[in-house]
Amino acid sequence: MSKYDNPVRGAVVCPVCSSVATVHNVGEGKLIAEGEPPKNSRNLGLKYYRCPKCGNSSISKSVNSFIETNMAEDENTLDTDQPLVKEPVEVIVSEVSTSNVESQVLTEPLTEVKPEEKHSIFSTKRVLMFLCALMAGAWMVRTLLPKKKVEEAADGDN
Repeated sequence: MSKYDNPVRGAVVCPVCSSVATVHNVGEGKLIAEGEPPKNSRNLGLKYYRCPKCGNSSISKSVNSFIETNMAEDENTLDTDQPLVKEPVEVIVSEVSTSNVESQVLTEPLTEVKPEEKHSIFSTKRVLMFLCALMAGAWMVRTLLPKKKVEEAADGDN
């Protein structure tokens, strides 16, 4: 647990267990106590909730937006019967028989599906890299081979 408790900024209904949870701002306790923000100020100012049954929520932008849409000023004004913003979506699936599908006439024109363009193996970048590597290899071989000695044409010792 942190050294400084963050002050309560509101209340929200816990989406997990539907109990009343308190809302806090990240890093506010240390800022009030010492006058300076915490070392890791990435999450500074984001809201999180502290549920008595579930514990602290995760600290993220999605939790922050959930709290901002569902937060009340205090626990007394919080409507616990009010449904949360995120409601499950009802999905209605209808059963279709295969005989109806086969007898349907296609009214939309068919669009041609274009195959994906395949990129060439020999791109400009790859060709230039190959040529540079080839030139570097030729230079290395040339410098490592023994040099031919030039014989002097005039013999002065005869």
